Amino acid sequence: MLIQKIPGKMASTWEEDSKAVLDTWETYDVSLDEFKDAILNKGINFIQGRGAVAWIVDSTKAKGVFSQEIQDFIGSDIFPAFVNNGIKYFITIKPEVANLTSLTVSNYAAKAGPAGMKLVDVKSVADAKMWLRENADKK
Repeated sequence: MLIQKIPGKMASTWEEDSKAVLDTWETYDVSLDEFKDAILNKGINFIQGRGAVAWIVDSTKAKGVFSQEIQDFIGSDIFPAFVNNGIKYFITIKPEVANLTSLTVSNYAAKAGPAGMKLVDVKSVADAKMWLRENADKK
């Protein structure tokens, strides 16, 4: 189920079977306002009352890097909002070839643990869903 979309940049879907949001990124060239609206407003509002346990970020096709402003915002605002709304697992799917995009993912993902989430790295969306089926407490 589509939650929201920034055309040509990213889309968020609800994965009911996994109780997870899946963000699929095409480019990290987004403004802080676009990012806030997509993740903090639409994404967080959507998961309330749905028993969400995970947020999956698929960057396998993403290009570019998040601005430092967005990376800082993820650590200061996004991750605490995830935890406050029941998200226990932050799952990243990075490009196979190390590049600036994968470094960007590593930089912001490193803040998941201090925020109170378990950070999980997997190779595909299917692996993320399998990991959740095998490891997540979805009570």
